[in-house]
Amino acid sequence: MALLAVAAAGGVATPASYAEGDERDEGDERQHHRVFRINSPEITESSSLFVSTAHPGLVYTTNDSGDAPTVYVLDAASGALVGRATLAGVDTVDVEALAGGPDGKLVLADIGDNDAERVGVSAYRLAQPGAGDRTVSAELVELSYVDGPRDAESALYDARSGRLYVVSKEFAGASVYATPRHVFDRTRAVLRRIAGAPAIATDATLLPASREAVVRTYTSASVYRFPSFERLSTVPLPPTEQGESIAAPPSGDVVWVGSEGLRSPVIAVRLPKPLPTVPPSTPPTTPTTTAPGDAGATGTGEPLRGVAEKILAATAVGVVVLVAVGIGLAWRRRSG
Repeated sequence: MALLAVAAAGGVATPASYAEGDERDEGDERQHHRVFRINSPEITESSSLFVSTAHPGLVYTTNDSGDAPTVYVLDAASGALVGRATLAGVDTVDVEALAGGPDGKLVLADIGDNDAERVGVSAYRLAQPGAGDRTVSAELVELSYVDGPRDAESALYDARSGRLYVVSKEFAGASVYATPRHVFDRTRAVLRRIAGAPAIATDATLLPASREAVVRTYTSASVYRFPSFERLSTVPLPPTEQGESIAAPPSGDVVWVGSEGLRSPVIAVRLPKPLPTVPPSTPPTTPTTTAPGDAGATGTGEPLRGVAEKILAATAVGVVVLVAVGIGLAWRRRSG
């Protein structure tokens, strides 16, 4: 992905970040530690991460744009490449996210769109692969945004509802979008905005009980109540070369975050405890899928974002007008 976006978000780490032999103080070690390195020369731009719910001890990743539609299967203990699952008859554009659930399914999200010009994006659902190389078939659904094309690198799959959630990657106005229920029963579906999101989101994951979602940026991870996307907490992330991925292991008390680059590290980051959760007696809220401008379209994740953006925009316009008037008056004086 563009390094300009990384620099603007403060996500460029020093070359020594989490390199071999790194020394971290005891406080850092309690909060995060390296789980493994991705030990394969084939994986140089890991842009996604998912811990298998069907095959204990396996982790999945994909390369950024330009690679074949291949899911790489890793050993979670060593980071070694132990398998590849290549989608049959598929030409992908920019695979940026993996998502899955307790139903043993894996979703490959071809949603990258740096220039925000793709009329539609794609999502594929397949069975979570085991070790070994194979060619697999997958269900396909074509997706479009209700408010026009945009870049995205984050996806969530809710096995209970069959919905897919996509988080846009934007400096301002970043949003969470949701599909209709059981989206893979369709050939096409519309993504509708349901909540605000952090700026420059690079990946997202559901925690094991699917009651919380975590959305990461280059520098931090925010925990949300799911699926209402009420923000619960935010934790800083350790510096890495270019933080692109996040996944949730079965323990539920940490998330694993990954980075692009050869032999990139996967780091466990401890979540705050106690983490607020939905009481067991309270059923999960079904998100509304209203179009922008309708009641409820702002969502609950970032309730003040829209107001703040309007204030900033109005201020900027005012400054431009004042500068223009000042230049005009100065020119008239000089001309006179």
